[in-house]
Amino acid sequence: MSKPQHTRRGFVAARGAASVALILLALCAVALGAQSGRHSQKTSTQPLPEATPQGEPESKSGASSKPSDAVVSFAVMEYNGALIGASSMWVDDLADIFARRLGQPKAVSVTRADKGGRSQARDRAKKETDTYVVLFQIDEETASPTNRSDYAILVKTYVYEPKTGALKYADTIYQRPYRSTASIGGIPIPVPTTRRIEQYPGQLQLEQAARDAADRLMSRFHVASPPENQ
Repeated sequence: MSKPQHTRRGFVAARGAASVALILLALCAVALGAQSGRHSQKTSTQPLPEATPQGEPESKSGASSKPSDAVVSFAVMEYNGALIGASSMWVDDLADIFARRLGQPKAVSVTRADKGGRSQARDRAKKETDTYVVLFQIDEETASPTNRSDYAILVKTYVYEPKTGALKYADTIYQRPYRSTASIGGIPIPVPTTRRIEQYPGQLQLEQAARDAADRLMSRFHVASPPENQ
């Protein structure tokens, strides 16, 4: 017995509709895959941001020349004026002693500047960022303007502030009786003196005065002075 004609036609129509639906689903899947591929390809072509190196400073323009462990920095300038009866050689030696003593603590950084006067020291300080300019001068003081034989040699220091060039400190150090000392546990004790031939009158006292001037300057900036025998 044969099936009715309308039933066979309905079955064929249903199969055709199912095939069309499968084809449409396949086309949609292909379209979506292509679109997804375009998006992922577009994203992958974007440049990645460069990594910033760790530990590098942001700017080098504001870097300081002062050592990291230094509390204060000085540029020592020797006074270039002539002093009657004083040799430029031993004046240079006294300036060296002053600079060495000043630079002994780790909290202090010391450099040497060219010779000059107060005007040159002030101009140099204006060009500095954080370094004080110290003018070191060997001068004389007379008891009477008419009596040149009675005079005393002394040490003068002038400290000029960076950037402004303003005079911050001015000290005068007089000679004192020379004594050779050492320290035990921070307590100064006298030691036997050695017979040292002086190259000029009062050399030991003036060298001691140069060290005293450095110690005075350190105390101004709240820096502890090293032992006297160093």
